[in-house]
Amino acid sequence: MKQGIYQWDDGYPDASTLWQNLEEGDTWIMRDGDVLTASVTLDRNQDPQYEKIGWAYPSDRFLVVHRLCTHPGYQGRGLARQLAYFAEQQAQDLQLDVIRLDAYLGNPVSQKLYRSLGYHEAYGYCYYPPRDIMCNCFEKWVGS
Repeated sequence: MKQGIYQWDDGYPDASTLWQNLEEGDTWIMRDGDVLTASVTLDRNQDPQYEKIGWAYPSDRFLVVHRLCTHPGYQGRGLARQLAYFAEQQAQDLQLDVIRLDAYLGNPVSQKLYRSLGYHEAYGYCYYPPRDIMCNCFEKWVGS
């Protein structure tokens, strides 16, 4: 919100989903003492809309990035970039070929981040009502 980006609200992400991701071991966090500074959820769960996306790498050996975020007071310190590198390492450790994600079109920071990390935009968009959120999809080959 520090940068005027309001893609998440009280309805998303909901507490139940966040707790489930933590309990399943799919969410990783960064901390500075008692402050949660950044987090990311990594799993193999694709939104059903991903089936309509024109992926350049149509592998079934993928990792999906969800909710990579940084505390507003810690933005600009490279934490999101560190978590993105962590996601790539996790995918390689799991012997997966590709990372997929969708990123809110109204968030120029995330758009720039993924492009700078070598992610390529896939053909197609995801739309999330009722929040009226449009996202483009990115992917990156990380296999050998």
